[in-house]
Amino acid sequence: MAGGGGQGSDKEGGMIYLYHGVSRIFDGYIAGIGLGVLLVIILVAIILASDDSVTALIRNFGIFFIVVGVIGFPFILFFMYRGFTYLAMADKERYGIGVFGAIGSLTLSLALIPEGASLLVLRASYSTFLVMAVATIIIGFVFELLMYVALYRLGDYFSVGYLTGGIIISLFATVLSAIPVIEIIGGAF
Repeated sequence: MAGGGGQGSDKEGGMIYLYHGVSRIFDGYIAGIGLGVLLVIILVAIILASDDSVTALIRNFGIFFIVVGVIGFPFILFFMYRGFTYLAMADKERYGIGVFGAIGSLTLSLALIPEGASLLVLRASYSTFLVMAVATIIIGFVFELLMYVALYRLGDYFSVGYLTGGIIISLFATVLSAIPVIEIIGGAF
């Protein structure tokens, strides 16, 4: 009898972890919309303030990387890392990949600060800047993809079609957001 009660409480505990994880991640995505709008405004201001000077553009992107790193770290820690940690506590095999994505995103967020500082201090060439920016974007995409996989598994496991569909749409939106970077690279050559 004790074994049966333990299994029921394990399932109940798992559902509580899932609830807390999904709630935290959902709140993160809602807050992320506002943060994303703010970062787009900052990015547009940076590009407009560059006055067609490559050196100014690179330095302004250095400032942008620092801002993203400083703002992104606590955001990712509070919402994504903690949310995926709750999901992994419910089922590590299914959702643990999201924790790896969140840890990678935290690391990348911290790495943006010295990367941005180096763009401010050093006289980086346009090609060096592009290599750094593209590498950062690709690495960030991989970490985001890991988190998307965990959320896709969650939607698939509970047969929540709009979550599964939303993750697929988000994945395509993430890929499409790289188009400006592709245009920048194309302009360099």
